[in-house]
Amino acid sequence: MDKPEAIRLVEKELVKLNPSVDCVIQHGETIEKPWGWVFFYQSKAFVSSGDFRDMLCGNAPLIVNRSSGEVVLTGTAHEIEHYIKEYEEHRK
Repeated sequence: MDKPEAIRLVEKELVKLNPSVDCVIQHGETIEKPWGWVFFYQSKAFVSSGDFRDMLCGNAPLIVNRSSGEVVLTGTAHEIEHYIKEYEEHRK
């Protein structure tokens, strides 16, 4: 799987996770790993306006595995490095 395919998977998942909010991937924040990518996202309204009233809260990043196409929702209680490490440990 290449990055454009992973982006399409994430965009579909964002519609499921936030059916009433138009969300966009924050491409500048994407983390690439040998096994895949970590995608961050925000509401399109916030990206356009910068108004914190439009900002999503609790929008956990999504991991996409480049081999399997698996999409994994992370969490927001810890820094993303915690969830990446957790994901990498469970892959072994």
